[in-house]
Order: sequence, then structure tokens, then C-alpha cells
Amino acid sequence: MMSESHLRVISQLIDGGDPEVSISTLADQLEWSTSHASRVITELEAYGCVQTKQSGREKLVSLTEIEPIEQLEGLLTEYRHMDLPALIAGSGLQILYYLDRGRTATELAERSGVSRATVYRRLDDLQLVGVIGKSKSRYRLNEPFTVLASIARGLFHQKHRRETREHVVGLNFLWETHDEYLFACDSDISTEGFHLTGPALFGEFGVPLLTRDRRHYFRTDRLTEVDPVELVCHTLLIDDGSRYRTYCLLLIQKQDIDRPELRERAEHYHPEATIDLRTIVDGLIEYLETSGETTAEHLPEWEEFKQTAREYEVTL
Repeated sequence: MMSESHLRVISQLIDGGDPEVSISTLADQLEWSTSHASRVITELEAYGCVQTKQSGREKLVSLTEIEPIEQLEGLLTEYRHMDLPALIAGSGLQILYYLDRGRTATELAERSGVSRATVYRRLDDLQLVGVIGKSKSRYRLNEPFTVLASIARGLFHQKHRRETREHVVGLNFLWETHDEYLFACDSDISTEGFHLTGPALFGEFGVPLLTRDRRHYFRTDRLTEVDPVELVCHTLLIDDGSRYRTYCLLLIQKQDIDRPELRERAEHYHPEATIDLRTIVDGLIEYLETSGETTAEHLPEWEEFKQTAREYEVTL
């Protein structure tokens, strides 16, 4: 999580005017110990926000040119009178991540994982200085601060990218929030917190698939394993075409997945999905419950599906 110390360093690098500054000089400017400044710089470098290079006995640090840093630089430069590092650091960035549209405090707490009391406190602080406004219980970012949602999303995405690139090649993100993400890659991962998912996992639940597709992983601290309900949602996020929808129908039937639970889990993924996951899941459930009489786009004819089910030893 991006702390106030991280943002203080970024702010100082912007305000200082020099494209590069030594860590010892930066520590003096911030009235920190050199060891503390060095630790914060190391963390920022891991996030991809700064870069360092050795120059004699000194290590020089400078900002990177990633989009969220450039956006943040514009705000920090124009609103020097406002203590933005304190306002947006930590849980503030988690809340701002979901202020890409008007939301209630309850919605922000549920999506960000921040306690409701802290959400109200952070919103009050932001509202007091005019960063956000409120209308009919919904909070929105005011102009020109709407870019803060993009900054928050960009910083978390950069953190995810750096975290993942240590382990994989051919990385492609498919879905993400501030603390979870689904991605495709060309590598096998055995690191804690990264869970194999997608077509390669179907065999674990009695629906063995022959696939040469790329590997898919889900990074989260919320789960200890990917269960069939999660797997249906992940698979549709990976590819919602007819082939993958058929796979999901087989899995739902084979594992006798609880329909209300599947709908509830789809709600978790729906807000950040690029597809209408909620409607797709409803369509799969209705298709099975009506034996194909209620169908939808990209679903097979019922007789065709019955034949596929027999091939996979799935009872309808």
C-alpha cells in the first residue's frame, strides 16, 4: 500500500526541481534518517515509481515516467497548498480507486475493504478541501480532482505488474481490483498467493480439457484455493465465447454448483469486468434449469450439449 512516506518522497522529488537527487540529500530535505529514506526509496522502486542509479559513492533517485506519476505530478504542482500526500495515502488510495463514479460510503467500504468509520473519516477530509462532493448520499470527485481515481488505479496496477513480472513472462491482465487480479502468462507459478485457474484447472473438478491455451492465475489473499464457483467466473472473464461457456455449463452441472452462490460470486467480479458477467451467469443457470428452452447467445443447442455432456460423463 502506498503510504504517506512514499507520497512525501514523490512530492519532494517534484518540488525539488532537480531531475535526480541523492538519497542522503532527500533524507535531509525530509528531515528523515538516511536509512528510513533508503527503505522508502527501495519500496517505491519496487512499485515502479522511482528509479535509482549509482554515482560514485552516492545513489541518485529520480521519478519514472509512468502515467500515474505524471498525473500526480500535475496535481501536486498545482495544489501545493493542499497536503495531498496526507489526504490520499494508504486507505485513501483504496477509496479513490472506486471513486471512478458516484458511490455511497457503504459501497466504497464494501469495495475497498476499508472500515465504514475510516471511509467516512477520509471522505470528510476530502470533502472539507473540495476534492469530493456529495449528492443524494453519493460521493463524487470534483474537477480537476477526477484524475485521482485514475492515479489510484494506475498505482495499484503498477504494483500488481511489478509483483507479477518477478515470476512470469508474457503477462496480460484480464481483471483486477486494488487487491486481486486475474492474468494470463506463459509461465508456471508456484508462489504463495498465486492460484492456477482457467481451463487448465477443469480437470481437477472432473471435466478434463485438452487445451494449449496460456496459463491463467488469480492473485488474491482472500482464497486458499480456487473452487468450482470461482473457476466459472474466472473462465468467463478469460473468454466468454461459446466454447468456454460450454465448459462452464459442464462444470456447473458436474459439480452441482449452488446457483445462488454462483450468482453471488458473479456479483463480486461484475463491477470491474469488461463483460456483463452477471447476465451471462444468469443465462447459463436458466439454460440448465430449463433444459435449453431458455437460451442465450453463444450457448449450444440442447441436443448438442447433451452429446457433449455424455462425452465428458456429465449427467443432465
